[in-house]
Amino acid sequence: MTEPLDWSDGVPWSERFEDIYYSRSDGLAESRYVFLQGNRVSERWQQKNIFRIGEAGFGTGLNFLATWQLWRETRTQDSWLYFESIEGFPLDREQLKLIHQEWKELKALSKMLLAAKHLSSKLLPDWQEWPEERITLRLHHAEVLPALRVMQSNQVDAWFLDGFSPKKNPEMWTRDVLREVARITCPEGTCATYTAASHVRKGLEDSGFVMKKIKGFAQKREMLHGCKL
Repeated sequence: MTEPLDWSDGVPWSERFEDIYYSRSDGLAESRYVFLQGNRVSERWQQKNIFRIGEAGFGTGLNFLATWQLWRETRTQDSWLYFESIEGFPLDREQLKLIHQEWKELKALSKMLLAAKHLSSKLLPDWQEWPEERITLRLHHAEVLPALRVMQSNQVDAWFLDGFSPKKNPEMWTRDVLREVARITCPEGTCATYTAASHVRKGLEDSGFVMKKIKGFAQKREMLHGCKL
């Protein structure tokens, strides 16, 4: 079943969660600022042969496409990017194609992402690999906590915590979820999220992250960045 989707001032809107998928100011710039810069991925993946990103909330796929673009520009020759993302209420390929039309510079990457071979389903397949790009994408079409519980410990170098607002989607931000995120994160791994909600910060701190508030994107005053001890 297709996830209900509407539009609000030109931005995709989730009817289920009554929230926008990304900033009205500039979704791509928000993704780069909050998740790519917030986790310092471009400098860190140059120091590892395999770099693993975990994402809670695949949504429109924008974070993945922005990451892929940066990966092309800054990776080392022999490195590999493993991107593992969770989405309990996935959009189908036609919805994603419509949304991606906004970002002309990501057109080629969007086309590669959406060229899924599993034509029996409208959804993206749960596993895709682009050897020439040295990227693997694994998608969990499942709710967040069950998906996290099957992921291996101490694996993820950087987390993109990108569920809808904690007030709109509280199941995404529970202590159990944040403990699982910490379990999966490798020592000195990082996390970043657009929210600065106090209970999210406290939950991550209690789970083993050292958290700090930094300047948020656009009109948003603050966001959170953390590093696992």
